[in-house]
Amino acid sequence: MSEPKIELTPEQIAEAMRLRDESSRRIEKLFKFIYGHRVRHDEVGAQGIMQASAWHDLLQLARGEYFRNLGLFIEGSEAPVQVIVRRAVIDHLAFAKYDQPIIVRMRCSRLGESSIKFEYLIDDTEGLRLAIAETIMSCVQRDPIRAIPMPFSIRDRVVEFEGEALVNPQGL
Repeated sequence: MSEPKIELTPEQIAEAMRLRDESSRRIEKLFKFIYGHRVRHDEVGAQGIMQASAWHDLLQLARGEYFRNLGLFIEGSEAPVQVIVRRAVIDHLAFAKYDQPIIVRMRCSRLGESSIKFEYLIDDTEGLRLAIAETIMSCVQRDPIRAIPMPFSIRDRVVEFEGEALVNPQGL
Protein backbone atom coordinates (compact mmCIF):
# COMPACT_ATOMS: atom_id res chain seq x y z
CA MET A 1 0.00 0.00 0.00
CA SER A 2 1.51 3.32 -1.03
CA GLU A 3 1.46 6.45 1.10
CA PRO A 4 -0.88 9.24 0.05
CA LYS A 5 0.76 11.93 -2.03
CA ILE A 6 0.53 15.41 -0.55
CA GLU A 7 0.32 18.25 -3.02
CA LEU A 8 1.29 21.73 -1.86
CA THR A 9 0.29 24.87 -3.65
CA PRO A 10 3.01 27.36 -4.64
CA GLU A 11 1.61 29.71 -1.98
CA GLN A 12 1.97 27.05 0.73
CA ILE A 13 5.55 26.32 -0.34
CA ALA A 14 6.41 30.05 -0.36
CA GLU A 15 4.91 30.49 3.12
CA ALA A 16 6.83 27.50 4.51
CA MET A 17 10.08 28.90 3.08
CA ARG A 18 9.34 32.36 4.50
CA LEU A 19 8.74 30.89 7.98
CA ARG A 20 11.93 28.83 7.76
CA ASP A 21 13.97 31.86 6.73
CA GLU A 22 12.40 34.00 9.48
CA SER A 23 13.19 31.35 12.11
CA SER A 24 16.76 31.03 10.83
CA ARG A 25 17.27 34.82 11.01
CA ARG A 26 15.92 34.89 14.59
CA ILE A 27 18.41 32.20 15.64
CA GLU A 28 21.32 33.85 13.83
CA LYS A 29 20.65 37.14 15.68
CA LEU A 30 21.73 35.37 18.89
CA PHE A 31 25.17 34.85 17.35
CA LYS A 32 26.73 38.30 17.66
CA PHE A 33 30.30 37.38 16.78
CA ILE A 34 31.24 36.53 13.19
CA TYR A 35 34.59 35.19 12.03
CA GLY A 36 35.43 34.98 8.34
CA HIS A 37 37.72 32.29 7.00
CA ARG A 38 38.80 30.89 3.64
CA VAL A 39 39.61 27.17 3.43
CA ARG A 40 43.37 26.85 3.03
CA HIS A 41 45.36 24.24 1.10
CA ASP A 42 46.66 22.58 4.30
CA GLU A 43 43.07 22.11 5.55
CA VAL A 44 42.00 20.01 2.56
CA GLY A 45 42.71 16.29 2.24
CA ALA A 46 43.07 13.94 -0.72
CA GLN A 47 39.28 13.89 -1.16
CA GLY A 48 39.33 17.60 -1.94
CA ILE A 49 37.29 18.55 1.13
CA MET A 50 38.12 20.10 4.47
CA GLN A 51 39.59 17.49 6.83
CA ALA A 52 38.00 16.66 10.18
CA SER A 53 40.88 18.08 12.20
CA ALA A 54 40.69 21.37 10.30
CA TRP A 55 37.16 21.95 11.61
CA HIS A 56 38.51 21.85 15.17
CA ASP A 57 41.25 24.30 14.19
CA LEU A 58 38.57 26.56 12.69
CA LEU A 59 36.69 26.59 16.01
CA GLN A 60 39.91 27.47 17.83
CA LEU A 61 40.64 30.32 15.41
CA ALA A 62 37.13 31.69 15.90
CA ARG A 63 37.41 31.43 19.72
CA GLY A 64 40.74 33.23 19.70
CA GLU A 65 39.26 36.09 17.68
CA TYR A 66 36.16 36.14 19.91
CA PHE A 67 38.30 36.69 23.00
CA ARG A 68 40.53 39.18 21.16
CA ASN A 69 37.37 41.09 20.19
CA LEU A 70 36.52 41.28 23.90
CA GLY A 71 40.01 42.54 24.74
CA LEU A 72 40.96 39.32 26.52
CA PHE A 73 44.20 37.37 26.20
CA ILE A 74 43.55 33.85 27.43
CA GLU A 75 45.39 31.57 25.02
CA GLY A 76 49.07 30.80 25.00
CA SER A 77 51.62 29.93 27.65
CA GLU A 78 51.88 33.52 28.94
CA ALA A 79 48.19 33.83 29.76
CA PRO A 80 47.57 34.02 33.53
CA VAL A 81 44.60 31.67 33.28
CA GLN A 82 44.23 28.80 30.85
CA VAL A 83 40.89 28.00 29.26
CA ILE A 84 41.10 24.56 27.68
CA VAL A 85 38.73 22.51 25.54
CA ARG A 86 36.91 19.91 27.62
CA ARG A 87 34.38 18.90 24.99
CA ALA A 88 34.01 19.52 21.25
CA VAL A 89 31.16 18.33 19.03
CA ILE A 90 30.78 19.08 15.32
CA ASP A 91 27.83 18.00 13.22
CA HIS A 92 28.92 18.11 9.57
CA LEU A 93 26.05 18.98 7.25
CA ALA A 94 27.90 19.74 4.00
CA PHE A 95 31.43 19.76 2.58
CA ALA A 96 33.82 22.69 2.54
CA LYS A 97 36.32 22.81 -0.32
CA TYR A 98 39.65 24.50 -0.96
CA ASP A 99 39.48 28.30 -1.23
CA GLN A 100 35.82 28.36 -0.17
CA PRO A 101 34.90 31.36 2.00
CA ILE A 102 33.32 30.34 5.31
CA ILE A 103 31.40 32.36 7.87
CA VAL A 104 31.56 31.21 11.51
CA ARG A 105 28.84 32.63 13.73
CA MET A 106 29.68 32.11 17.39
CA ARG A 107 28.18 32.81 20.77
CA CYS A 108 28.64 31.99 24.40
CA SER A 109 25.44 30.24 25.46
CA ARG A 110 26.33 29.41 29.06
CA LEU A 111 28.75 30.45 31.77
CA GLY A 112 29.29 27.97 34.59
CA GLU A 113 31.40 28.29 37.71
CA SER A 114 34.57 27.23 35.88
CA SER A 115 33.32 26.51 32.36
CA ILE A 116 32.02 28.31 29.31
CA LYS A 117 29.94 26.85 26.49
CA PHE A 118 30.25 28.13 22.94
CA GLU A 119 27.91 27.37 20.04
CA TYR A 120 28.78 27.82 16.37
CA LEU A 121 26.92 28.05 13.07
CA ILE A 122 29.25 27.54 10.12
CA ASP A 123 27.98 28.59 6.69
CA ASP A 124 29.35 29.27 3.25
CA THR A 125 28.81 32.70 1.74
CA GLU A 126 25.81 31.43 -0.24
CA GLY A 127 23.97 30.64 3.01
CA LEU A 128 24.48 26.87 2.97
CA ARG A 129 24.89 25.56 6.53
CA LEU A 130 28.09 23.50 6.53
CA ALA A 131 28.19 22.55 10.20
CA ILE A 132 26.91 23.25 13.66
CA ALA A 133 29.21 22.84 16.62
CA GLU A 134 29.71 23.39 20.30
CA THR A 135 32.67 23.48 22.62
CA ILE A 136 32.83 23.51 26.38
CA MET A 137 35.90 25.14 27.81
CA SER A 138 37.20 24.74 31.36
CA CYS A 139 39.15 27.36 33.23
CA VAL A 140 42.24 25.81 34.85
CA GLN A 141 45.35 26.81 36.69
CA ARG A 142 48.59 25.51 35.27
CA ASP A 143 50.58 23.93 38.10
CA PRO A 144 49.09 21.68 39.26
CA ILE A 145 46.40 21.54 36.59
CA ARG A 146 42.98 21.81 38.21
CA ALA A 147 39.69 23.57 37.55
CA ILE A 148 39.33 27.04 39.02
CA PRO A 149 36.48 29.56 38.99
CA MET A 150 36.19 31.68 35.86
CA PRO A 151 37.82 35.06 36.63
CA PHE A 152 35.41 37.99 36.80
CA SER A 153 37.49 39.78 34.16
CA ILE A 154 36.47 37.10 31.64
CA ARG A 155 32.94 36.58 32.97
CA ASP A 156 32.08 40.29 32.99
CA ARG A 157 33.33 40.91 29.43
CA VAL A 158 31.42 37.91 28.04
CA VAL A 159 28.19 38.91 29.83
CA GLU A 160 28.57 42.50 28.61
CA PHE A 161 29.10 41.37 25.00
CA GLU A 162 26.43 38.65 24.86
CA GLY A 163 23.77 40.55 26.81
CA GLU A 164 20.29 39.05 26.88
CA ALA A 165 21.26 36.24 24.53
CA LEU A 166 23.39 34.63 27.25
CA VAL A 167 21.62 31.87 29.14
CA ASN A 168 22.36 31.65 32.86
CA PRO A 169 25.06 34.36 33.15
CA GLN A 170 25.60 33.70 36.86
CA GLY A 171 26.13 29.96 36.40
CA LEU A 172 23.21 29.06 38.67
